[in-house]
Amino acid sequence: MKVITSVIFAISLFLSVFLTTSAQSGNEYTGALLWKVSGNGLAEPSYIPGTHHLIHVSFVDSIPGLRDAMEKTQQTVGELLLSDPAAFRQEIQKAAMMPAGESYSGLLSAEEYKTLDEGLKAAMGAGLEQMGRFKPGMISMVYAIALYTKLYPQFNSMSHEAIDSYVQRIAKESGKTVLGLETVDDQIHALFDAEPLKDQAKSLACSVKNQDTEKDQLDKLNACYKAGDLIGMYDLAFNNPDELCKMSQIQQKAINKNRNDKWVASLPEIMKNKPSLIVAGALHLAGKEGVLYQLAKKGYAVEFVK
Repeated sequence: MKVITSVIFAISLFLSVFLTTSAQSGNEYTGALLWKVSGNGLAEPSYIPGTHHLIHVSFVDSIPGLRDAMEKTQQTVGELLLSDPAAFRQEIQKAAMMPAGESYSGLLSAEEYKTLDEGLKAAMGAGLEQMGRFKPGMISMVYAIALYTKLYPQFNSMSHEAIDSYVQRIAKESGKTVLGLETVDDQIHALFDAEPLKDQAKSLACSVKNQDTEKDQLDKLNACYKAGDLIGMYDLAFNNPDELCKMSQIQQKAINKNRNDKWVASLPEIMKNKPSLIVAGALHLAGKEGVLYQLAKKGYAVEFVK
């Protein structure tokens, strides 16, 4: 459901043997959360850990080899440079406002509006009267965090430090270079503007209507992540036959494939310059459109770290 993908991509609210090019599916890149990238002219290897932005930062010690990779690499590369979270939040909040003249009453049927309004009130104590000034993408993110907190009371959104943020902080404290793979504008487009507002609103209303099924899906998501089952996570997000509120191809490409393609275009030069720790959400690593398969296709050796 949309809540699952919002959880996977929730970073914007928290500021984390040689393989040839003949592989066909990318499905071999699963079963681990840390991957070593070497060969193809690299003097030293780089490492790619997959993260879950809402998992407690202590899980860093449950990813085999991650602490060692943090020590050995000379720079850390995140999805976004998180050095100024306050400025980032300010830009996100400004971009998240509904355009003048747009309203949920105009985007949704009366029944959908009522469902969304009541569902938001139940989850967050605030309905469309308070939240309606925000675009659906923003409400989806806030709703996902609220629902996650409700379903997992041990999660504290106010004190949470995502693994992505933690790794960047440690690198900075160690005097290492920290880079971002994309800009705030890139994330704003993917989260808020890639899909028509009407489609976003209807998808959000559908997710809220079917929130009773979310606990089971989120349990599966968390279990897949902790097991390093990247393909399982990908299938839950994009190929789930039980999905009642399917994500559009436009949105799927915007938040995953298009960003992966852009990152892979810049990674060869980044890795050649310095051995790097490249930290990205686990969903970005999976499948034929994932970062791992695409790097292998370029001629790099991509292997999991035991």
